[in-house]
Amino acid sequence: MFNGHILEELRLLHGLKRSELAEKLQVSEQAIWQFENQQTTPKMKHLMALGQLFHVAIDYFDKVEQPSQFDLSRIAFRNADLETKKTIRIQTIYLEKLNQMIDYLEQFVEIPHQIIYDLCENTNHLFQEGLAIQEIAMMARKVLAIASDNSNLLYHLEKSGIYISERLINGQADAYSAWSKNGRPFIILGVGKSSVRRNFDLAHELGHLLLHQQIDFEELSVADLEEKEREANRFASYFLLPEEEFLRDFHDLVGKRVSNPDQYVLLKQKYHVSIQALEYRAYKLSLLTPQQNAYFYRQISKKGYKIVEPLDTDIPIKHPSKIRSILEVILSHNLLTLPDLTRSQKASTQYISQLFGFDDQFFDPYRETDTRFDNVIPLFSRKMG
Repeated sequence: MFNGHILEELRLLHGLKRSELAEKLQVSEQAIWQFENQQTTPKMKHLMALGQLFHVAIDYFDKVEQPSQFDLSRIAFRNADLETKKTIRIQTIYLEKLNQMIDYLEQFVEIPHQIIYDLCENTNHLFQEGLAIQEIAMMARKVLAIASDNSNLLYHLEKSGIYISERLINGQADAYSAWSKNGRPFIILGVGKSSVRRNFDLAHELGHLLLHQQIDFEELSVADLEEKEREANRFASYFLLPEEEFLRDFHDLVGKRVSNPDQYVLLKQKYHVSIQALEYRAYKLSLLTPQQNAYFYRQISKKGYKIVEPLDTDIPIKHPSKIRSILEVILSHNLLTLPDLTRSQKASTQYISQLFGFDDQFFDPYRETDTRFDNVIPLFSRKMG
């Protein structure tokens, strides 16, 4: 039976208004509302058009909804206004789809022990007891075995047990994180950021996962919400830039011209952290006066570094690879064929690749393209006289 809620979810995931979907199907906006609220069932030609548009099989719309695994109020958005309910709902739908797919894939592989769970339990407990965020950040950095230049940050977060994906996030959010009800941690990164700014987003969201697992963000006042963001920012700063080493490198590489953004380039090259985040850490360590800090940001604006900093185009952007690795193991060992996968999900490879945020060409080696009849043998050749 056609499930209108499934249609609504797909429409929202694709960022379409009812009027926009109606135009694509050449029906009225009221008809889309009726489909989604199960007042009427789409005709076959409309179902086929919907399947083609959203890269799913027709019977995808017959799916029975599964119990929700995410609370809207437990999703931590970086730099987001929690009043943008529509944005939060869309990202919750995305998390549900992502989580359901991972549930399916994990049936075919054995996942090693994930250290993020023990780390979260320890850090959350210690934070509640009053341990300083800096000490928690240093403990997390050691447990996760982060390299001195932070170059392995994304890989080690994925290895620890966090599922990381990337997608276009509407609204003001740069990234967000959440724990599912069955205890699976997620970080979703926005697209279009430099590698170094992405590192700060990763560390910021790790801070939320470790420090704020039980927080109901919707219940927080504006002041309390801002405080949680500051806590996550401080965690990220401490985590990426350990104090003792940073102080030594700051004096060696930046020198005395502390309010000149260009003096931070070598420091950025070493830590893979943005110039603005480096200065923020230095300012909090009282290495700059308020006047020097203000001058620094005037220079940042004047030089256009709020948009693009030096080295941004030179340091390659790293993309999440854990889910791709799981798919590679499953498909290369014939635990599933590609047709098995798409048939089970009632969706095309394009749907799956869009969900996980990678190129559909990933699936090319596993496609069955050979349609020749090798058992057809020529019996004779006729000579023309």
